[in-house]
Amino acid sequence: MQRSNNETIYDDPRKVVAAALLEVGDVNPDVVYISCDSSLGASGDPFRKKFPERHFEFGIAEAGAMGQAAGLSISGKVPFITAYMPFITYRCFEQIRDDVCKTNLNVNIMGNNCGLSVGTLGPTHVIIEDVTVMRSIPNLTILAPADGPQYRSAVLKAAEIDGPVFLRVHRQKTPRIYNEGIQVEPGKADILRKGSDVTLVSTSSLIANTLEAAEILAGRGIDAEVLNAYSIKPVDNVTILCSAEKTKRVVTIEEHTVMGGLGGIVAELLARECSAALDMIGIEDQFTVVGDYSELIEYYGLTGKILAERVEKLARK
Repeated sequence: MQRSNNETIYDDPRKVVAAALLEVGDVNPDVVYISCDSSLGASGDPFRKKFPERHFEFGIAEAGAMGQAAGLSISGKVPFITAYMPFITYRCFEQIRDDVCKTNLNVNIMGNNCGLSVGTLGPTHVIIEDVTVMRSIPNLTILAPADGPQYRSAVLKAAEIDGPVFLRVHRQKTPRIYNEGIQVEPGKADILRKGSDVTLVSTSSLIANTLEAAEILAGRGIDAEVLNAYSIKPVDNVTILCSAEKTKRVVTIEEHTVMGGLGGIVAELLARECSAALDMIGIEDQFTVVGDYSELIEYYGLTGKILAERVEKLARK
């Protein structure tokens, strides 16, 4: 599944999502796009220009927009609705829960700028708890792609799923991990690197850094297995458990709070099914500081080099 050469290609997730929305719009005339004061910056402008009659702008009225998305779905449409992550999740949580998910409607919710990707805008625009909140809602599929090919596939898959989907979209360019044509499947995780000493479970923007850390660890005599848990809900219990049983130590790595995020998901699984040791690397129980993305990744110890150091300490306990 990984690229077989050493060429590094960087993808802009928003541009990939924009192109994918045009693809699904061309194939399915029932696909509509809903924006909340964010069409230009949230991948919707190409769709708006090509299909103006299928684009709906609601301004900063996310709760109302989500209710309209539910109504469009009931009417047979396939809505994609997007806004900045805190506004598309927290401001209209009730509508997502009651109008969309309780009735299992085909509404695709795109949370733009997940993680620390707009760190300069401060705590009002940066949230690191969206997985914790959204995974508590029944019927909701949550996908967190790692690179361009996965983003494209996730949008196409969301249009096919008969039920609500939450797609986490990062703002920063991501190194290419997969070849074109990769298929994402809800409930699946990918083994990107096989190993025997420790299992590294990561997702979204930190997959590339986790792979870098694994290579550094290999030079230090630690053989790390790397899993891409791009399907946050449902999670791939089988793949994670098989790896955990083999290595006996699991470390989760995420650009998100460790309180109920990927670390919490894996902790719940291991507590029920496996006695493997678990450590969680992410952001502790705190509000984020303000800064450029690269500065924040360094500050929170999420670069490949620092991750390798942290995992090595944990693996040698």
